Amino acid sequence: MWFNEIAVSENPGEEELILFVRNVRSFLGHVLEDNNSFGFLWEDDPKLHELALTTFRHDIAEGAGLILDEVIPQIPNTQLIAHGLSGRPLNFKFRVIVSIDSKWERLTGQLSIREWFKKMVDAIDAVLDSIINAAGGAGGIIKEFKDSLSALA
Repeated sequence: MWFNEIAVSENPGEEELILFVRNVRSFLGHVLEDNNSFGFLWEDDPKLHELALTTFRHDIAEGAGLILDEVIPQIPNTQLIAHGLSGRPLNFKFRVIVSIDSKWERLTGQLSIREWFKKMVDAIDAVLDSIINAAGGAGGIIKEFKDSLSALA
């Protein structure tokens, strides 16, 4: 669904990393907008949902959340290789994400959605953490926002 495009290339690199970051933002936006599926995130504090939406729109989909897209092309190739962000290692990570992503259509019940969400976040972290580390911390706001949502699950 959200990540199918990233696993097309057998030798992914910079372009796929940028696409991945964009897909992460798209995924997070969907989680915030799909209250029928992800309403459990806000069940203890419904007002938190509006704050999350506002934060996403102004700080993740825009503003500081876009810095990582700009920094990825500047990451030295040695750092990409050291963090498994190119070629076969990246292809493997992407394929894991797509495998979990593809299960979305077959989910039933809130508990399954909660479990699926946690697996997606873990799989996203395997790439996002590496990109942020290789980029010297740029884009940390995206990870921290995602981690905050995950903590609510």
